[in-house]
Amino acid sequence: MKIHLKRILAALAIYFVLLLLLLAAEGGRPGASIRTFGEAVWFSLITMTTVGYGDLSPVTPAGRVIGVVFALCSIGILTALIGLGIRLLSGEFIPRMRLRRGKTKRWYAFHEENEDAAALAKALQKEDPDCLLIFPVGGRKLAIGPAVLRLDWTHSELIRLRGGTQGLRIFFLGQKDWENVSVALAACECGAACVCKSEAPIDRLPGNMEFFSPLEAMSRSYWKNHPLRSDERCIVLLGCGATGSALLERALITNVFESGRNTEYHVFDDTAGFAALHPETVSVLSAGKTGEDALVFHTENWAWARELLQRADRILVAYDDEELNFKIWEELQTWFGSAAALHVRLPERVPGIESFGGRDEIMRPEFVIKDEINRRARLMNDIYNEGSGSPTPWEELDAFLRQSNIAAADHLIVKARYLLQDETLTELSRADCARAYARYRELRADRADLLQEMEHRRWMRFYQMFNWKYDPVRNDGKRRHPMLVPYKELGESERKKDAFAWEMLGRLSERE
Repeated sequence: MKIHLKRILAALAIYFVLLLLLLAAEGGRPGASIRTFGEAVWFSLITMTTVGYGDLSPVTPAGRVIGVVFALCSIGILTALIGLGIRLLSGEFIPRMRLRRGKTKRWYAFHEENEDAAALAKALQKEDPDCLLIFPVGGRKLAIGPAVLRLDWTHSELIRLRGGTQGLRIFFLGQKDWENVSVALAACECGAACVCKSEAPIDRLPGNMEFFSPLEAMSRSYWKNHPLRSDERCIVLLGCGATGSALLERALITNVFESGRNTEYHVFDDTAGFAALHPETVSVLSAGKTGEDALVFHTENWAWARELLQRADRILVAYDDEELNFKIWEELQTWFGSAAALHVRLPERVPGIESFGGRDEIMRPEFVIKDEINRRARLMNDIYNEGSGSPTPWEELDAFLRQSNIAAADHLIVKARYLLQDETLTELSRADCARAYARYRELRADRADLLQEMEHRRWMRFYQMFNWKYDPVRNDGKRRHPMLVPYKELGESERKKDAFAWEMLGRLSERE
């Protein structure tokens, strides 16, 4: 809008100067018919519109030159004015009118239009056909649909047009994480809810800011839609770069089951340095301790591990290079006989291949906005606070404790699958929570230690993933905790804390 206004003002200024020059050249000359400013305006308009009454005409050489300028500019000026008017109506006026008339709808504004933003916009339209999707002008036109608007906007201007921040969410999904964070933090000062794409969350975020990690979304989506079955005990991960590392981390903190149900994870090509970054986890799991999963890192080429591949229950091909993933899938299908489930990270679905991690799978509101994930984690934190002598509101939790609550919330569906004996469960409704809790109450008298140990191992697994170690004196700065011991070494009061996680199913069934 401001750019168009500047162009209009510049054109008017030039026009005004030409009129003054025409009046200076003609005014007072013998036989001149253009003596006043009004007559100059009349002559210019009649000339530019090609009407040409002939009642006024310049008599001086300079006046005639200016007359020629008006004549030559006639078609160009009219075309520019008409085009400018159309652009103002379609590019600014109409979108703003739609925004003013759509204040009751949800507004989703995107700081940049790219493939991720377009995929999310498509998912948002599918989930809420009545929403409005606002993109900046001048970018790549990738998003389509009746809900898409494009105009020059600022955060404060959107808030003014809407009349507040309620129902407005702004997405920062650029390619550079640090730029997303910088711009998003500034935008948060306006009070609007912001979602910022970044793989490195910051402690003490503003209450209206949420981080979105594509790798976290990919791993969460994968293990939600492909949960481990009880007969799957040997998992092979080919490729442990950024993609494979995220999958492995999520697997180790989510797939924690009852005692006796252990899983072997065999990892090839640890280019992300997972073993180096998670020494405590590797130390606990690499020895294959009784009652624990086994984590084995292989240095040889995966193709030499034919016997392992043949006995594997699931093979994940998760290199960061998606063309390489497809090539490995072809090699496995051609040269290796295996009954294992074969899952491949690919950018989009391919018929005949069990793939995961496509943009349409990751860029979904449940993983980007995370309202449901965070709502359940917030609720769990509120419930924990009810029994705490020093409660901490969600907004005051650091990034680690927020992730701890989210991990606990993610594991609820694992608990529900165990209680309901339903390995196909991928969504956890209020009714599921109620049924699972009813089953828990039936089992807790006989299986209290089994259930509590399962939760304690899950809790320890999360802390060990972030390299916390045992110490009789807790020290958060040095990542030391006195409860990082086997379940049997816990006191009675400490064991009851693990029981509380199961009781959470009942509380959720009442509050959700």
